[in-house]
Amino acid sequence: MITLAIGLLMPFQTAANSRLRQVVGPAYVSTLVSFTVSTLALLLVSLVAGIPILPTETMLAEAPWWSWFVGIVAVVTITIAIHLFKEIGQLQALIIPMFSQLVFSLLIDHFGWFGAKVIPLGANRIIGALLLIIGVTLVVILPRLKAAKQTATASSGSRQTFWQLMAVLSGCLSASITGAYAQLSSIVGNPVQATTVAFFVATMALLLFCTCLGKTQLVGKAFSRDYPWWMWTGGLCGAIIVFSNAWLVPKVGVGVFSMALLVGQLTLSMLMEHRGWLGAPRKSITWQKIVGILLMLAGVALIRL
Repeated sequence: MITLAIGLLMPFQTAANSRLRQVVGPAYVSTLVSFTVSTLALLLVSLVAGIPILPTETMLAEAPWWSWFVGIVAVVTITIAIHLFKEIGQLQALIIPMFSQLVFSLLIDHFGWFGAKVIPLGANRIIGALLLIIGVTLVVILPRLKAAKQTATASSGSRQTFWQLMAVLSGCLSASITGAYAQLSSIVGNPVQATTVAFFVATMALLLFCTCLGKTQLVGKAFSRDYPWWMWTGGLCGAIIVFSNAWLVPKVGVGVFSMALLVGQLTLSMLMEHRGWLGAPRKSITWQKIVGILLMLAGVALIRL
């Protein structure tokens, strides 16, 4: 239930980051702003709660070296996702990563990758995954097919295939990031500290990249009074989502966390479109969408059993 509630933040995060990108320009600059806000929020929480920020020598020795760079992997995943909409169209850019994340998260649980608790892929989880796929079809795929809107650029078959494979990779990376954050949290012993370190490393890497390109001056535009104040709060949502990742995955598993997050995300997205919140295009809630959400909830419940 907590994960479902956390999933409700994701559409707001997306809307805030989209507005932020319109103002600052390049996607990597808006990502830097978002990650900076996340890092500062986590540092503040750490200082107030008296949580150590730097990892100890024992933590550095026990954790795999790559686990400290999981935030950078998240940046790479975001970058891929941004290009997918242009290269293969909105529908494929949403569906392919979503389904590959579902399958890969269940495999992570089944094989215990990234130090995750082993949760065998039994009948309940398979049926739950199928219900989730049917629900996503009703909520996302069918409405977009009816709208018949594709934004992909005209490109060769090989180029399309390449970006479709990148879409699969994007979903697998998303599931892997979930598992890696949880593993880092288990080793560090505190989800706040683990999340703070991962975000700090990613923010420093982004800052270096933007500095080399001479784009850091664009960051100030994000906090100008000429634009909505809420557009930089996507970083706060991101910090909460990643913290919940590090905190909850060891308790419920990668599969349940990923799927419950998805249900919460699609539920609020549907409500935002119905009400036109934060400039979202108005779309009515149909009975197919309601049935789809209910099927997805049933799927998550089965996967959790």
